[in-house]
Amino acid sequence: MKIDRTLLILPLVALAACTAPMDRAYTLDGPRNAMFDTDLAQCKDAAHAYRNGAHKDGALTGAAAGALIGALDEEDDRLGGAVGGAAFGALAGVAAAEEELSAERRNVVIRCLQGRGHRVIG
Repeated sequence: MKIDRTLLILPLVALAACTAPMDRAYTLDGPRNAMFDTDLAQCKDAAHAYRNGAHKDGALTGAAAGALIGALDEEDDRLGGAVGGAAFGALAGVAAAEEELSAERRNVVIRCLQGRGHRVIG
């Protein structure tokens, strides 16, 4: 079974084109008070320290899927079959986990701001 590798690369390109969720503007239900910018910076610092372990899980899942695809792709050995597929899959898994982590960190910032009295809704 021949698999077109360019189809496997498209999700990575799509992830790279996305704006990191923490960098998007936050929506408030009401005016910003004088402490908002200071609190936002402190909450972002706290969110950057947040880790959820998804990188390891994403890399392992991606490596397993990539190895399977590489092993099934017997006709085209440009990426080294199962080994190349595992490496590619691990990279794809890490990219997906990074996107998930970024979204979770945005939620950490929102909850942190809400805990400091800011009426953040998104």
